[in-house]
Amino acid sequence: MIVLLHNRAFGLAACLIAAWATIAAPASLAQPPSAERVRGGMFDASDPAGIARFMERTGYRVELRVDGKGDPVIAGRISRSDYLMQFYECENGTFCNSVQLIVQAPRPASLTGDSANAFNARWRYVRVTYDQALVKLQMDVNLDAGVTADNLEDTLDIWRQLVEIFEREVIGAR
Repeated sequence: MIVLLHNRAFGLAACLIAAWATIAAPASLAQPPSAERVRGGMFDASDPAGIARFMERTGYRVELRVDGKGDPVIAGRISRSDYLMQFYECENGTFCNSVQLIVQAPRPASLTGDSANAFNARWRYVRVTYDQALVKLQMDVNLDAGVTADNLEDTLDIWRQLVEIFEREVIGAR
């Protein structure tokens, strides 16, 4: 029970603030600051091996590689599709700032510009592109200055869900 006493020296506003702080303190103590709450710290694109380990711990199949320019690439399989996580804005194969997730498949004959545009309008984080032979699903992720492990895990889960939708709706996999 909190009793508010008002006197001239302390003032009613100060009493109310003190009472609020007493009530709010247990809740704020139970919830540590955000940086301490995340499960695996912070991730940015300058640590591809750390991202690969995190992805593996959260259930993704990963293989860390290097592309023809010396930049890191993570390859794996998600749902029914092989994927690549390409690292961009790298300085000599390190200190990268962003990644792009990509899956591709043979272009179905039914895919038109209108159907690709409809998919792109419907799904916010990804885009479908295609040429005569292939259709691609791409998702760009800015990791400059880092993201929390929870954010990265959520982004990867969004990617997984959108790959499954792409497989059903664009390439017709059942």
